[in-house]
Amino acid sequence: MLVLPRSTGERPVRSSPFIARRCEQIAARAGVSRPTVFSVGSKAQLFTLARQHAATGGSLTANDEGFQQLLAILDAHRLLDEFAAFTAAISQRLGRLQLVLEQAAGTDPELAHLLESSQQELLECASGVVAAAAATGSLRPDIPREAAVDVLWLQIQPANYRRLVEERGWSHHAFERWHAAAMIADLLEPPGAR
Repeated sequence: MLVLPRSTGERPVRSSPFIARRCEQIAARAGVSRPTVFSVGSKAQLFTLARQHAATGGSLTANDEGFQQLLAILDAHRLLDEFAAFTAAISQRLGRLQLVLEQAAGTDPELAHLLESSQQELLECASGVVAAAAATGSLRPDIPREAAVDVLWLQIQPANYRRLVEERGWSHHAFERWHAAAMIADLLEPPGAR
């Protein structure tokens, strides 16, 4: 569900193919005027604003202050536990929106660029977390660092949350616990391996 700001609160906009939505429909569902929607710019610009609104603090990047604090955690298990909670919360808010972006990217070059940028942001986040885990000396020695980044990038895709929670009925808490356990098992040396 795409949620856009509204002066009297928030109102969901169903996630039917975003590209097929007319600006008039978007305005009506969001409870704003047509000029308000048009003042945003293109659908890609509107989509970017919706993504920023869905993200805490409007940021999804590795440069976010909260993310930098997370990277400063010196215990690799705790780092991945907190990163799992961080990414599960973002995926909860962005899962359907990301699905719509993936569907629409094939029909709009601006949205294709936005999808590419969002994937690059996820890759940068994964790279930062792997570097932080490696700095603790806890990264599995049998997995090359680049492969570890790719595995983590795959694990933090919002589609995983959407599939397990929305389609398979998992609770948010169950997803978060599995998410952390999978990261730890895939990236860190087992306890007592040193």
